Amino acid sequence: MSPGRVPTRGAEPPLKLVVDGVRVASRWSADPARLTLGRIDVLVYEMPVSSTNRRHVLRFPERRASHLDAYCRGLPSEGTRRVYRRIAIAFERWASVPVDQVTRRTIESYREHLEVLGRAPTTIAQHLAAICGYFQFLEDEGVIDSNPAARVRRPKIAEPPPKQGITPAEVRRLLEVCDPATMIGLRDRALVLTLSVQAFRISEALGITVETLGEEAGHHVAQIIGKGNKPARVPLAPIVHEAMQQWLDAADIHEGPIFVPVSKGGVVKLGRAISSQSGWKRIKHLGQQAGIERALHPHLARHGAATAALAAGVALHRVQDHLRHADPRTTRRYDSQRRSLSNPCGPVVADLIKRAD
Repeated sequence: MSPGRVPTRGAEPPLKLVVDGVRVASRWSADPARLTLGRIDVLVYEMPVSSTNRRHVLRFPERRASHLDAYCRGLPSEGTRRVYRRIAIAFERWASVPVDQVTRRTIESYREHLEVLGRAPTTIAQHLAAICGYFQFLEDEGVIDSNPAARVRRPKIAEPPPKQGITPAEVRRLLEVCDPATMIGLRDRALVLTLSVQAFRISEALGITVETLGEEAGHHVAQIIGKGNKPARVPLAPIVHEAMQQWLDAADIHEGPIFVPVSKGGVVKLGRAISSQSGWKRIKHLGQQAGIERALHPHLARHGAATAALAAGVALHRVQDHLRHADPRTTRRYDSQRRSLSNPCGPVVADLIKRAD
């Protein structure tokens, strides 16, 4: 695998690229450089951003990309692309026929194969969704005449039991073990409040930077990147903003990520945020310190925020907006009390009947 040679420009050092784990070095010219990566010819363009800044862009010719590659590129997130690609490859290997020879019976047989293997209904449903999406893409591209997976029977999935979110009382206990006299305590306090009050996903919280904080119409706001890479501008509750500001002032953070690592000696390491895995471990550790017997993780704070808001009488559509859900049914699944026996609807309706003329 060798890169193509291109004329050099003065004494410019080579730019090092890493593509699919392969380190490639090349020099730049006004014309695009051509690199050969496996069986794909890649054109490298130099785009001037300013008089002193240039941006280098890799262009993969669409005609050389496989249909599976093109399908995966259109999926909303890297996690989905990775999982759906693995499912499609596994199905193609199992079927052992070209895509234009796959029938509904083939996919039904694959479903039965997964059932024999003991796969859970949710896993089988995910496999069928990926396969159906792939064949729909092939139909749209004119590769096949119709989608053989369109009418494949899907497994019935029972509604999962509600997860017990972190309650307001448990949030208070978490805050009590965050020592404000230490750097890590200030950071953890800001993180706990961000997760519990704003109901952010851990990736959304850790993606906040000084540059994404601001003010709008009298509100402190944060620009976050939500699920599916959807940007959102979210107002911050005063208690959350105050905790963030206390941490930023104490850590002397003026740019970049705000939830950065803190060493055991209290040294703040600027420039990069803690990983999502570290965030999960930290919330679990704080729960243990607070004497909470069950294992906590960041997403339970999101469940707890939804449950507390709905229990306090906040309208469902407002809670849906707060959690940024596209479907209110998703918000209802976050309500830990949705199956509570204390539902007042029955007594209220009975009382109305008694008082009716």
